[in-house]
Amino acid sequence: MNGQIHLIDLFRYYNRLSHQTAAINELEEEINSIDPYILNRESQWYKTWAAAVAPKTGDWTVTREQVATISGWKPEQFDESFMNDLNMLVRVAGMKGLNQRRHLIAQTCHETGRYRWMQELSDGTAYESRTDLGNSQPGDGPKFKGGGVIQLTGRYNYQRFSDWLERNGMSDDKVMELGANYIANKYPFLSAICWIEENKWAEVCKSEDVYQVTRVLNGGYNGLEDRLKYYKKACEVIKS
Repeated sequence: MNGQIHLIDLFRYYNRLSHQTAAINELEEEINSIDPYILNRESQWYKTWAAAVAPKTGDWTVTREQVATISGWKPEQFDESFMNDLNMLVRVAGMKGLNQRRHLIAQTCHETGRYRWMQELSDGTAYESRTDLGNSQPGDGPKFKGGGVIQLTGRYNYQRFSDWLERNGMSDDKVMELGANYIANKYPFLSAICWIEENKWAEVCKSEDVYQVTRVLNGGYNGLEDRLKYYKKACEVIKS
């Protein structure tokens, strides 16, 4: 009997269960004992893997002109970094559908005051020592205050996003080193990925139901009139 195991078959069913994690850790130890340089970000296999999810400049499903028209700014006010991060989220969250793109821009446009506020306006001291957010160290409150278009908040959620980046070939230690300021500038959209996946928001956004899309995101209907206004504008601008 052929006892050959192909790693691709094993990781297809990886759900972060305890026995799976233990087995992967043992495999990592075995690999490192043979060649400590294999599990290195400079390795060719890692570069090949990372390249598949790396942002592609100009490869945009949502355009600069669309975002500008919906939000009421000039196209040149949205730089390459902003647009790449937005379109990276669209791609990895599976939100390329017509209504999905419309809802994403409409809802985040409202949440950020037309992309003027990419992090929480308060200083974050109210979150200090909030163990429910994972804030266990002095300074965690301000450091991990709300950042990005849906206000990623708390050490726990920042760590989850950092882990997501690591798993997807985009490891970035600065997420945990710098916190909210860094998220607001580097990953304003992509930082929402864990929340979107957990709440199946991409699926919700396939419909035209602004009420349901808002309820899942907001927990209620705060600012509904404004959200409806942006969605109507998004429908006029994003047509295909």
